[in-house]
Amino acid sequence: MKNFTFLLLSLLWTSVSEGRNLLPENQKSPRVEKIINSNWTFNYFPDETAGKGYESPGFNDSRWPAVSLPHTWLSYETTGEFFPFNSFVAESDKLYWWIGWGWYRKHFSVSKVYDGSMFSLEFKRIQKYCKVWLNGKYLGDHKGGDSSFGFDISSLLKPGEDNILAIAVNNLPDDNFIMPLKAEGNYNICGGITGDVTLKIKNKLYIPEQHLVVTDSTAFIPAPEISERKGLIVVKVNVKNDNLQNKECILQTTIADRTGKVLQVIKSVAVVNSRQLYKFEQTAKPVKNLHPGSLLDQNIYKVYTEVIDGKDVADIYNYSSGLKFITGSDNNIPSESAPLKTGPEDVFNTIIYNSFSIPAQDINAGEAARILLTCSAQRIIADRGSIAILTADIVDSSGNHVSSLPKTIKWNVSGPAVLAGPEIFNSGKSKDVRIDEIWNGELPVSNVIRSTGKPGKIVVSVFATGLASGSFAIESEESKSDNSVITEAVLDDEGRKSVARLLLTVRRMDEIPHEIKLIDNDFIAGQSDIKGFSDSVTVYLLKNNPGADTVSFEFKALVDVLASNLLNNNGRLTAPDFNYAVDHYNICRLLSGYIKVTKLPSLFKETLKKYYAGSVIREGVEKNAGEEMNWLNWIPSGGIVVVSADKSSNGFPKGAKITSLTELSDIISLVHPGFAAFSDEAKERALIFITKMNPYIRQYTISESDVSGNLLTKVSYKAEKGEPVLIPLLKFIAE
Repeated sequence: MKNFTFLLLSLLWTSVSEGRNLLPENQKSPRVEKIINSNWTFNYFPDETAGKGYESPGFNDSRWPAVSLPHTWLSYETTGEFFPFNSFVAESDKLYWWIGWGWYRKHFSVSKVYDGSMFSLEFKRIQKYCKVWLNGKYLGDHKGGDSSFGFDISSLLKPGEDNILAIAVNNLPDDNFIMPLKAEGNYNICGGITGDVTLKIKNKLYIPEQHLVVTDSTAFIPAPEISERKGLIVVKVNVKNDNLQNKECILQTTIADRTGKVLQVIKSVAVVNSRQLYKFEQTAKPVKNLHPGSLLDQNIYKVYTEVIDGKDVADIYNYSSGLKFITGSDNNIPSESAPLKTGPEDVFNTIIYNSFSIPAQDINAGEAARILLTCSAQRIIADRGSIAILTADIVDSSGNHVSSLPKTIKWNVSGPAVLAGPEIFNSGKSKDVRIDEIWNGELPVSNVIRSTGKPGKIVVSVFATGLASGSFAIESEESKSDNSVITEAVLDDEGRKSVARLLLTVRRMDEIPHEIKLIDNDFIAGQSDIKGFSDSVTVYLLKNNPGADTVSFEFKALVDVLASNLLNNNGRLTAPDFNYAVDHYNICRLLSGYIKVTKLPSLFKETLKKYYAGSVIREGVEKNAGEEMNWLNWIPSGGIVVVSADKSSNGFPKGAKITSLTELSDIISLVHPGFAAFSDEAKERALIFITKMNPYIRQYTISESDVSGNLLTKVSYKAEKGEPVLIPLLKFIAE
């Protein structure tokens, strides 16, 4: 996959004028443009239709999440789920995030200095269909997510007062259109406001924007157009007069070279009646050595048009933005269907697809020692729109990339920022991870943090079992707001609720008993080998926790992990790394106590304890203790324990069946001979049921061809060699 450079892009408007400099130092552009991407509120309604009162100025959105644009609700950051179009999720489940409406609301006020000006809103990209209101008044709708559009809001905006912009967004443009599911790398399918929103303030004698919708009609006003045919340059410009009186104005178009030297000035004079649109057409003299399409390249020519009212410049239009260029050849006409890529697409890809693996240089690396964490920025502005991209890699003691490790890594953020991606990275190499929980397959891998809008120090740490953790500090600097034009309320997170849906999950147990206590200071063991470190860790643990069970699976696993960490970090074990491993130990000990009081066979109880110690402590797989207890309660009591092993194997207690069979269906038949007569459906139900009961049964997909050469797939269930498997009583699987 690609290595991405992540940028936050701002929409900048460059103005132009006469003379060698594009805009003289003493001339200020009469246009004012302010991007209003921060401090929006958002909510998602999977079963709602547009127009439920959320557009009302009086609606209370104080409990809606605060977001920054560009934004999509089809991301882990918003939903708390992995990509909603994961191929392992049922089609019916995917529709939850497709068919509903995402609602956005924004409060802002404009200085009274601009009272009497012309106001408009421009939307760069909204996926895929939207309806827009200002101060409770309906402005209109827009279909299609790849084109910009806007509204004249002069009659509705109230300078000096609070204005409320409300937008309802849906990913289905009409009832007959079904958006295709996830296409790899295609961020354009994601519902939301995925581009900038810009407030524009202009004189009431002005050049309308491309596709600007006028509120007192539904007409679109064509964009200014420049064309070249047979050496002649033709400029077509509409000028709108929203004043109460007629205006005699001069339309002046300037063509300059790349240095700013003026090549031609075209002037036209006309009276534009009040509330009317006047269409100017200007023809310039031929420009020497003009190449078709070259006027599009602002490094060759500068072209801009001024509207002059008396002695004042009322408006300036720069043809480097929103330009429609036409030549005699259709090959030079830009595609109007091409997406306007103005948003931070790299950030979108990282947040939406959760992470991107980045191929590292393939060299001869040593043993894995630590996590290397790098970041796209050391400083960010304290604003919700500010993000930083962090990349975690596992390296040896010399800093060389170590690949293909069966590790789970955990991200932690302290300070005024939050993770936009998942907290847990499952590489897919851990056999205990569900396939729909796999974040990405390889390291290095990236994650995103987003500012909460407050200044301060942000520290991001990444942990993995047995390795020295990596950390990176970022300074969030206070934002200096310019309220001379527009004032926006700064939102905090207090009292706001997530839009993540309520799934049938058990709340994570926050209070886990500390059989082994956490530490505040680093543990330094000096130089030694792995056995010496194991001895040092054991002494240290027992000194501070004399009641620890040293013969338990959990204690042995903890000692091994901490000793490995000491070996990888030159005899130093940081407090965060120690506590990370001990947290896993304490969860396992809680589960071990719970397993002890179940009515499961003794051998299977020991199997479960060993399984948790290996999965949680040694591999670092995160477990929700409450969910695991529910799973343990679900396993039926009684049954026969079977071990797939050599017949000569010993060490298993009396009552366990030893067999050379590995296929689960054969093992079930060994315990319950009548299983062979079950229907195919009943057999499949039993196989799935017993697989869910046992951590050491694996499911495989086998592909084979039939006699006609058609490729067929079937599922096989196999027991791991040497690991006990519980076959329940017949009554739990009978037809």
